[in-house]
Amino acid sequence: CLALSLPERHLKWHYRSRHESLIAFSNAMYYGNKLCTFPSTNALKSKVQFRYVENGVYQRGDTKQNPIEADALVEEVIRRLKDPEARKQSIGIITFSVAQQVLIEHKLSEALVRSRLEAYAYEREEPLFVKNLENVQGDERDVILFSICYGPDKWGRLSLNFGPVNQQNGWRRLNVAVSRAREEMVVFSSMTGAMIDLGRT
Repeated sequence: CLALSLPERHLKWHYRSRHESLIAFSNAMYYGNKLCTFPSTNALKSKVQFRYVENGVYQRGDTKQNPIEADALVEEVIRRLKDPEARKQSIGIITFSVAQQVLIEHKLSEALVRSRLEAYAYEREEPLFVKNLENVQGDERDVILFSICYGPDKWGRLSLNFGPVNQQNGWRRLNVAVSRAREEMVVFSSMTGAMIDLGRT
């Protein structure tokens, strides 16, 4: 539509996010702070959490997966599904890559069978999903767990290739991914922002 020069009309508010912190990043980075957001006076603490997986290793040039980070995320899913209160919230899992998506699906499937929690994950109005950055458009859940996957390799070296995000219009994919949560988002990562050397890119 933009290429055809059709008239534009911008969103003024975000219908999905039930807490300002869930849309704050996209509002600042992609919408020029033009979205009207409403401070969540009853919950001042951010609903976006960062879980640093300190011992996570990205298997660059091999499987292109991060098994330790996947384990941490699956452990969080199981913890939530075992809790009678927490399991009322629907869960979606987003990964930066297809390889990490496949790994998490495999590990999660085994963990759900082992702990007999499959019904709580899938037999519900909004079943748990595992999708990657490229195919999560249109989905939403109460809680989104996000696996970055990329990070230092076994030698401690960090490549600055982050898959689809590095490609043209990668920011659009990231924007879609980080705006899927209604109530909470937890980002699992084996790297911190301080590890990224902007001088190399």
